[in-house]
Amino acid sequence: MSEFQIRTAQNIGIKQNLAGIGQRVGAVFIDMIFLSIFYYFVFYLLSLTKFDKHLSAWTFISVIMLPYFLYYPLMQYWNNGQSLGKQLVKIRIVKIDNSHPRLGDFLVRWIFRLFEVNMIPGLGLIVMLFNDKSQRLGDIVAKTVVVAETQKTKLGHSVFEELEQTYTPVFSQAGKLSDKDAQLIKTVALEARKTKKYKVLKELTHKIEILLDVEKPNEMSNKAFIDTILKDYNYFAGK
Repeated sequence: MSEFQIRTAQNIGIKQNLAGIGQRVGAVFIDMIFLSIFYYFVFYLLSLTKFDKHLSAWTFISVIMLPYFLYYPLMQYWNNGQSLGKQLVKIRIVKIDNSHPRLGDFLVRWIFRLFEVNMIPGLGLIVMLFNDKSQRLGDIVAKTVVVAETQKTKLGHSVFEELEQTYTPVFSQAGKLSDKDAQLIKTVALEARKTKKYKVLKELTHKIEILLDVEKPNEMSNKAFIDTILKDYNYFAGK
């Protein structure tokens, strides 16, 4: 499984495992199974009624095809970059800077998918084989990559840590953080300290202040503030 270094908004490199072509093909296959089952029941229910006889052929085709055209972009947008197939094989779509793609990005990928997969079968696969990030044309235009969720994470990099039983949280706002936000904060902070990019710690502190509507005490360093926020997050997450 090849690796790809994602550059975050703080200009920190985070290594991600690229999804293998087999995983992506498998996800598509699973999605097609789900869609086939869906359409089986749709046609079965319509066959029990005369509903389809009151529709023009064009309207009937539009009603039937609409779920197919909406499934991928909407499902991936609402499900954090994953269709049902991608969720089962544990891969997801992310922007090259590790941010969550916008709806427009998923629509761009879907439009190109119609061309790469449906109109010219195999084109998307060929482009992925000759792309160092395993991107098809839709990914290149939308600036997205498909990554595997099964990353090798060192224990020291895990956002979860044991706290003393007598620990008292300092910032109650830390309880608003999601697991993903807390993990990203810790990852960026660790990389910044490792590469001695202390300006990044300052920028990260500022972003946390805005995100949680909290203010760092003047006597507290950026490192201590970030560490305290993560400890407080662990405190509230364990409740």
